Amino acid sequence: MSWLQVKPYTCCMTLSDTAGGLLASVSDGLASAVQRAGRSVVAVHGRRRFPASGIAWRDDRVLTASHVLERESDLTITSADGTQHAARLVGRDPGSDVAILAVAGASLQPIERAPAGNLSAGHLVLAVGRPGTPEPIASFGAISSVGGAWRTAQGGLLEAYIRADVALLPGLSGGALVDVSGRAVGMLSAYLAGGDPVGIPVDTLDSLAQRILSGGTLRRAYLGVSTQPVELQEVLRLRLGLQQTSGLMLLGLEPGAPAERGGLLLGDILLGIGGRVVEDGEALQMALGPQAIDTSTPIRLIRGGDLREIEIVPAARPN
Repeated sequence: MSWLQVKPYTCCMTLSDTAGGLLASVSDGLASAVQRAGRSVVAVHGRRRFPASGIAWRDDRVLTASHVLERESDLTITSADGTQHAARLVGRDPGSDVAILAVAGASLQPIERAPAGNLSAGHLVLAVGRPGTPEPIASFGAISSVGGAWRTAQGGLLEAYIRADVALLPGLSGGALVDVSGRAVGMLSAYLAGGDPVGIPVDTLDSLAQRILSGGTLRRAYLGVSTQPVELQEVLRLRLGLQQTSGLMLLGLEPGAPAERGGLLLGDILLGIGGRVVEDGEALQMALGPQAIDTSTPIRLIRGGDLREIEIVPAARPN
C-alpha cells in the first residue's frame, strides 16, 4: 500500500492578498476621482509666482480664489487639455475669497457637483488642483467639520464652510474639494483661515456667484459699530417680555457712519435687526447682507431699561 502524497494547497488567497487587493481597488478609485474632477479644474495665471487653480463652473465661467489674482488684467487660464485662453475678471468678493472669470472662446467642462447636505465629519475627500502642471495634483483626507454661518478674518460672511484635513499644496487655492466619486463639494481657500484649508460649499458658491454677477463686487452692509455680547438679566427679560437671553451692547460708534447718523447711542443693547434676532457678532453680520444696503431697516434695542425701535439705513461697507 502506497502512502498518499499531500501537496500544498496554493489556490487560496491569503489575508495579505485580500488586503492588498482592497487597497489597490481603493487607490484606483481615488485616482479615478482625481482624473474625473481634473477635467474641470484649470490653471489660473493671475500673479507673479506659479499659477493657482480654478474650477470650471460653466462652459465659459471659472470660479477661483480672489486672493490668487494679484492683477485684474492680462489674465489667462490653462484648461485640462493644455490650451491657454484669455480670461476676464467679471467680479470678486475678497471677504469671501471668491472671484469669477469669463473665458472667451473656450468650451470648458463644468465640474459635476455632489448633492448638497450629504457631508459630515469623517467623510473622505480629495483636494484637486492644477497649478500649471500637465496633470492635476491632489491630496487626500477627511472632513473635520461642516459649519454654518461664519464671519471670515477678512470681514466676509459665508453661509457655510467645510474644514478638511487635506494638505493644501502650493497652487491648490481655487481648486476643488471633491468626494471620492470626483464630484465637487466645495472650492478650496488658504486665505480665509490664515493658511488652514477651508472649503466653500457648492451651494454657498452658487449664492455668492449669483450676487457677484449681479453687482460685480459683492457689497455688504454695515452700521459702523463695535459691540460686545451681554447677558440680559432675568428680571429685565421678564419685565420686557423677552425670550432671548443676550444682546449686543454698543461700545463704539464710527463718526459719520449709519449707526451714529441714525441715532444709536453708546450703551444701547441691540436685540434685533430687520426682524432677525442678534445675540452675537456673527448674527449681526448675517443681518447685514447686501439686501440691507440703503434700505430703511428697523432696529430693536434696549435703552435705559426700555424697549425701543429705531429705523436705520445701513450703507455699503467701504472697501
